[in-house]
Amino acid sequence: GSVAAQHPGAVVVFGDDGEKFGTWPDTKQHVYGNGWLRRFFDALCANSEWIATTTLASAVAGSAPTGKIYLPEGSYREMTEWALPTPVQNEYDDVVHAMEHDERWERVKRFIRGGYWRNFKVKYPESNEMYARMMMVSRRLEAVEESGSTGELIDSARQELYRAQCNCSYWHGAFGGIYLPHLRNAVYNHLIAADNLIDQAIDKTGAWVEATSGDFNFDARQEVRLANPKLLALLAPSAGGQMYELDVRSICHNLLATLTRRAEAYHGKVRSGPSASGDHVASIHDRVVFKQEGLDQRLQYDQHPRNSLIDHFYAANVELAQVARGEAEELGDFVGRAYEAKIRKNPDRIQ
Repeated sequence: GSVAAQHPGAVVVFGDDGEKFGTWPDTKQHVYGNGWLRRFFDALCANSEWIATTTLASAVAGSAPTGKIYLPEGSYREMTEWALPTPVQNEYDDVVHAMEHDERWERVKRFIRGGYWRNFKVKYPESNEMYARMMMVSRRLEAVEESGSTGELIDSARQELYRAQCNCSYWHGAFGGIYLPHLRNAVYNHLIAADNLIDQAIDKTGAWVEATSGDFNFDARQEVRLANPKLLALLAPSAGGQMYELDVRSICHNLLATLTRRAEAYHGKVRSGPSASGDHVASIHDRVVFKQEGLDQRLQYDQHPRNSLIDHFYAANVELAQVARGEAEELGDFVGRAYEAKIRKNPDRIQ
């Protein structure tokens, strides 16, 4: 009622994704079992004398504009928090919890924001690698279209590219996202499929091999791309010569669609144990539920990205389990350091 009193004729928009209506944890009981949805519609009907339900299209067509406003870039508030580096996110959470019971908090909190969404590509280098690979395919598709290539294969390649742009795989919040291997694999599956279709569209057949260099992951350094009809590899000389992508083109699969084990802000809650249950549906910020015992003992972190061709030198008595846990001491000081690289091309080989 306060909105109607202060802004006569105002339009209030309500929207939510379908997962909040039954697939989100506990929402089936909350929405249907406990009757939230029934109460919501009953309230609309009971107040129909002053609340007119409508659609977005009808509201736009039938309502005069009241002014002009620019929406900020980014997403909802929690998303900006998740984009923060983990230590900063922990500090942010501490500040919020320290202030939320202050009487001034309701006035202040709308001025508080987290980070910038695109920094997910910094927080998770694997997200940046997927994004850069997507841009590589996108630019290649644009180039062949500008050269005059058209037809069903080009259309199919574009569809595969669009599928690879599904945002769910490129970020991580309270759960899921880039941590889910089937999402990462799906992105690369569609990108490699798009590349294959472009090759077919331009009649790139027979035996061939390519070796090129360029800034393929947007780090202002040169990477190396090696490709033939069967494989595509991306290597980073500036990061110790490691290989961060290896595509098996026949099955559209990147063997290096891995994820580095790293600290997350919610790991503190994992170590503290599951949160107490109540009658309300917990926020994904505060909800901690374990699917297995001893999950806190499984928190292990990698010292280096989970890529290939990284040069490790360990003491002779180091055990495999220590390496797997990321606890083995490196004897060399060159892991991840810049290597010099040259591409040599001869008529019968590329080095």
